[in-house]
Amino acid sequence: EHIADFLIHQTTGPLPTSSFVSLPTPSKLGFDEIYLINLVRRPERRERIVTMLNLMGIQVRIFDAVDGTQLTQEMLDEMGVRQLPGYEDPYHKRALKFGEIGCFLSHFRIWEEVVAKNYQKILILEDDIRFDANFNSQLNDLTAEVEALSLDWDLIYLARKILQKSETFVPGSSRLVIPKYSYWTASYMLSNKGARKLLKQEPDKKMIAVDEYLPLMFDSHPNREWSAHYEPRDLIAYSVNPLLIEPQFYIGQEGYISDTETSTVILDRSRPASSSSEESKVEL
Repeated sequence: EHIADFLIHQTTGPLPTSSFVSLPTPSKLGFDEIYLINLVRRPERRERIVTMLNLMGIQVRIFDAVDGTQLTQEMLDEMGVRQLPGYEDPYHKRALKFGEIGCFLSHFRIWEEVVAKNYQKILILEDDIRFDANFNSQLNDLTAEVEALSLDWDLIYLARKILQKSETFVPGSSRLVIPKYSYWTASYMLSNKGARKLLKQEPDKKMIAVDEYLPLMFDSHPNREWSAHYEPRDLIAYSVNPLLIEPQFYIGQEGYISDTETSTVILDRSRPASSSSEESKVEL
């Protein structure tokens, strides 16, 4: 069994090491920075993926995620964080959860750093992922194709949940498609221009789930009422096809943990709270 595949399933206990294995020289793979988002209280995830990345020769910066369990209403008020009026989860018909706010703010703060440090292109990885075979060479081929096509891009998904089929390939490309409505922020490439576009909307003041925000910003979101709050929706987005990264575990699999879904729901002031909810709520 390949060592990376072994690490996918090993979530506790010591990780395998060997004096006979020489690690490749760490590389940022042509990016100004590769961010690995990880909750401080999830050291087992950090240990697993950092070991995998070391074996793959990928140099990352560990970025401490905003922990939704540590957020309070007072903190959100101080930061000026507000939910988009009338927002509700499309499936669960509820307001944002604190974990979703923490997830959004984690990505948001990276976007801010990209602009502050004038990075031209970065790669974001969440810590609950696994890589396709020959990831480094496939990513190199992808970036070479982007350059060969002189492609103007803001964001390129390396992982996502495809919600709408029949996507078309970019003319002249064998690896890139024009994405439709998609979920997940497990991994994507982002340009400086893309980060500026995402920040210009001040989405922390009209927040929705971050994986709803991205497709909304490349104008592929089905909810036109939400979309009307964000102008212009001109993010230039693409996706690699086939995908190079997938979740470590899917919903229902043994070992699956969601730090967003298990968190507390906030109360949307723009509509009454459901009296049947079993979860405690606070106002936002």
